[in-house]
Amino acid sequence: MFQLSFLNTGLLILAAATVLPLIIWLLAKKKPPRIIFSSIRFIKNTEKEQKSRSQLKNILLLIIRMLIILLVVLAASRPSLRTPRLKPGRKHPPTAVAIVLDTSYSMDYTAGSRSTLEAARTSLLEINQRVNTQDLTVLVTADENWNRLNAQLYSGPLPAGVINSVKTTWLPLSLDKMLELATAKLKESQFTNREIYLLTDGQAQELPARPEIPVMVIPLPKPETWDNLSCENARPVMQLTDRQALQTIQFDVINHGSAVKRDVLVRVDLNGVKSAEKFITLQPGQKLTETLPVQVMTSGWQSGYVEVVDEKLTADNRCWFTFPFELHPAVGVITERTALPLILQTVLSVYATPQGSVRLIPPQQVNWQQLKDYSVVVFHTAGELTPRLREFLRECGKARKGVLFCTDAGLTAGWKGWLQQEYGLQLNQFSSAAQAITYVNQHHPVTSLMEAKRLAQVSVADYWITGKSASSSVLLATANSNLAAAGDNGIAWLFDPASLNNRFFLEAAFPVFAFRSLQYLANARFESEQLTVGQILTADELALPGGDKTRLNGNPHKTWEPGIYTLGWQGGSQAVAINPDYEESGFKQLDFKQYPAYQVLGGKWRDQLFLSRLGHDVWKYFLLAAIALLLLELILVKSEEWKTAAQA
Repeated sequence: MFQLSFLNTGLLILAAATVLPLIIWLLAKKKPPRIIFSSIRFIKNTEKEQKSRSQLKNILLLIIRMLIILLVVLAASRPSLRTPRLKPGRKHPPTAVAIVLDTSYSMDYTAGSRSTLEAARTSLLEINQRVNTQDLTVLVTADENWNRLNAQLYSGPLPAGVINSVKTTWLPLSLDKMLELATAKLKESQFTNREIYLLTDGQAQELPARPEIPVMVIPLPKPETWDNLSCENARPVMQLTDRQALQTIQFDVINHGSAVKRDVLVRVDLNGVKSAEKFITLQPGQKLTETLPVQVMTSGWQSGYVEVVDEKLTADNRCWFTFPFELHPAVGVITERTALPLILQTVLSVYATPQGSVRLIPPQQVNWQQLKDYSVVVFHTAGELTPRLREFLRECGKARKGVLFCTDAGLTAGWKGWLQQEYGLQLNQFSSAAQAITYVNQHHPVTSLMEAKRLAQVSVADYWITGKSASSSVLLATANSNLAAAGDNGIAWLFDPASLNNRFFLEAAFPVFAFRSLQYLANARFESEQLTVGQILTADELALPGGDKTRLNGNPHKTWEPGIYTLGWQGGSQAVAINPDYEESGFKQLDFKQYPAYQVLGGKWRDQLFLSRLGHDVWKYFLLAAIALLLLELILVKSEEWKTAAQA
């Protein structure tokens, strides 16, 4: 098996000049002049012999001249022979080369003295050295932002600055997306010869079964065993009563390897101060849930991370968390009453603690500047929905201030319209008939701890019948009505807390429900969803994990790295923890045998680069053959002249 290719394929068109000697010979061919002799028998015999020898010699010279032209053209086209029996040459035709470099965070796994990414960068430099000035190159990574700036075609080798700027990304593109981008870039080159080199640690994922352009997989060093620990699901443990400044942080540590990990150090950093640490032991594949206590020094948003000390892969060692902490919160109650119902007063007093405050504010005295620093604002028997109250509610929405709205039998039409607008609830009539609780939202932080089976035996009275509605997040419901619903920054109780007939108030589940409602409104979401990199955040101003600030003016921002983000609005702010997706914490090897279209190169991959290379240079042999034929032509011509002279 061999393959003959040409470096300068454009010159092959000159091979058409090979027929020029033939054309000249045909056009210049003349009949000899006719001379009459008296006796021509012997002359005709001699002429016949000479003519036969002359035609044979002329045809031979014609073939030689045509071969000389053909060989010269072939030599100028720089032919090269590709065969396993010959050592490949150093030259290759102009080729558009795309290097696809996997920069997902698992490439930071350290095996020996260097990471997989460092080994990939070394291989990338070796490929770059074999690129000549006639080639076009493009580097595609798993970093979408990096590709926008640097994934372009370069004439010749890749610039050193482009290679040095490569680093791992927290939100990697999949291999099929990277190959798709590389293919599109190579098509822009208009080159006939196109090749893709893939550098990856081989995390299992889907690949295009039949890539449009040949893909060669460059081997990278693989660890003998995958030895990695990750820290996940860090969150504070909720304190219902007897709150203290000593907060407990709960977290999970997972051993993704096949070996026992002993005396692993785990520590908590809170607000930039290392607060607690402990040593743990994990069995292979074990997920261990642990807790550490931390001392909260100030009220407000608390942020930090739990870290497991693991040097193999550090990308998933930290799990970030945030929570607001107010040891003695203040609650403002907007009401026309001079005293609150016993049930509501008790709930608010427990939440605020004896050192906190529960202040009653008449509706006509409501002022945003006065209430903006309160943890929660509660509405109960607030009278008419006046323009002052509407403006205050708008300010609460802008600042994400939590609002608890408690209904009563004398609810006005203005408040009914507001509830329909905010929660999608249309209040029909107030009912004193007892109804069993038939629905508990187990997926919402407020009601996630409540048992639906137990509450099915509890009846509720003195509530507004709304009918079923899916436009808001329903927390509790009876067979014919919603009882509580959560909105963007508020919760509506559709039962009257002043009722003396509501058996729900006597159940142990009600204090939990009421307390967690207030905590939810104060943004204390202890069972909040785990936000990962790629989450879209919206705010007026955003502080990034590195400390830089950017104005968003309500526009969305996509997170590209884990850490603590601070969202700012007019009159308020909130800290948000963004963590890695942990999809690459464990390792599953990609089986390239399932993709026969991909050529996995071996240890001598450097000699297998450039599939369209010409192989061993043979142009010199074509040139030597042309020179040899030229000498043969001269010998034949001169020999004829010498023979003619000798005969004369």
